[in-house]
Amino acid sequence: MADDETAIEVPSEWIRVNGAVAEASLAADGTLRWGSRGGERCLSLESEVLGLETIGLRITIKAFLEVSEHGFCGLERSSVKRRRVRRDYTLEMPNEAAARRWSAKLRDYMDSLGRPKNLFIIVNPFSGKKCARTVFKNEIKPLLAAADIDCTIIETKHRNHAQEITKSLDLLKYDGIVCVSGDGVLVEVVNGLLNREDWATAIKLPLGVIPAGTGNGMVKSLLDPAGDLCSIPNATFAVIRGHKRSLDVAIVLQGEKKFFSVLLLIWGLVADVDIESEKYRWMGSPRFDIYALLRIMKLRKYHGHVHFVPAPGYEAYGEPVKQVDNFKGHILLSKQDQESTTTVQSCGYQGPEISLEGLEWRSIVGPFVSLWVNNVPFSAENYIPAPKAKFSDGCLDVIIVRNCPRSALLGMMLKMSDGSYVKSPYVMYLKVKAFRLEPGKRVGHPTKGGIIDSDGEVIARGDESAVNSEHKYLMDYGPPIQMIVDQGLATIFSPMP
Repeated sequence: MADDETAIEVPSEWIRVNGAVAEASLAADGTLRWGSRGGERCLSLESEVLGLETIGLRITIKAFLEVSEHGFCGLERSSVKRRRVRRDYTLEMPNEAAARRWSAKLRDYMDSLGRPKNLFIIVNPFSGKKCARTVFKNEIKPLLAAADIDCTIIETKHRNHAQEITKSLDLLKYDGIVCVSGDGVLVEVVNGLLNREDWATAIKLPLGVIPAGTGNGMVKSLLDPAGDLCSIPNATFAVIRGHKRSLDVAIVLQGEKKFFSVLLLIWGLVADVDIESEKYRWMGSPRFDIYALLRIMKLRKYHGHVHFVPAPGYEAYGEPVKQVDNFKGHILLSKQDQESTTTVQSCGYQGPEISLEGLEWRSIVGPFVSLWVNNVPFSAENYIPAPKAKFSDGCLDVIIVRNCPRSALLGMMLKMSDGSYVKSPYVMYLKVKAFRLEPGKRVGHPTKGGIIDSDGEVIARGDESAVNSEHKYLMDYGPPIQMIVDQGLATIFSPMP
């Protein structure tokens, strides 16, 4: 390894950088340094460079630099989220031999990073404020071009189009699939990959998300721990750099019906706000805050029952389940459940090979104000409902609110942006290995149910809209819905490995 790194080094040499004479060198770690009596500058090829171009004696370094109110990077990092700007550095060599040597060493290092060379990009022109097409043209495409990445671009035409595309896509041509949208297209892509015959290899293809929607919970969850502003340029650069991390996938089941989730499942207040506020989509993210206020003023509660297998450290929550005849058989994802699912769908992923036999189940009885089951910390750019959630810990983070006065709910809503609302005595926060929800009717309205939303998709509905609608939902409202996690099943581009 040391020999390989040494081979990339370029010793100090006098060249011109942006027209000024400077002594420059390239270190084994990919740091380009140059300077004169006026001081030294440095540039990290891995973390600050998109690509390079050589024409004659000139090598253009296409940089993408962090900036703050104090100027360019190199200063001590602060709590302020960082943004980036484009800047080119032209290295002018004294002769052709030097140009060939520098160009070869620079390219050797860039190639050693394992960055993607060919991406399949899905643009959803209908997401958010319907600006994804413009965003791609003006902000994303120039960065990908500077990084010398070849792209195949397709726009979605209708709901579930991305799922249809990825289900039959020739994946061998690409180093990753990138979604320019909100979170919905990513979910469709995951479901498409897991419904392929070659799902085991397909789901390992890295997935990327660039925010062009309303929620953008996944990309916020990726960028925030790295200290990066949740922005289109930062998300694009995360894809370009090619770092990857594993991502848990939750399987949502009801009998023979299933749905693959990577974000969340919600029921009660949060689901009502998310779905019923669709009529105000033109407002962007503020629609959630405004409709949440309206919904809290006319607060609903729902009867229901939840069962779960607690993760280590959370065994004290809920009440232990009594061992009654066939009780576990109704809760567990049993071999019989998997076999019955296989009869309906002969190919595709059937769920994790995990036995829950012998594990202790616990239960909580409603009424409930809200239920939130999260796979990642953020549900939207300004909401962090699950601050303890991890990308691949094999757990779901469950947030339950039962009896809670309106004033406390309003106070909790103001603390959603930093996750501190979980300190409220009205919030129950736990991690689980498996989960089962039996949703009931609205308190005081025995004919009205609620909404169950998974990753922005309404999978079951029991309110007036469901009764009067011709739309058929994936699952029924009332019968139990189960969730179980396959740890690290998917792979996603990330600003940090």
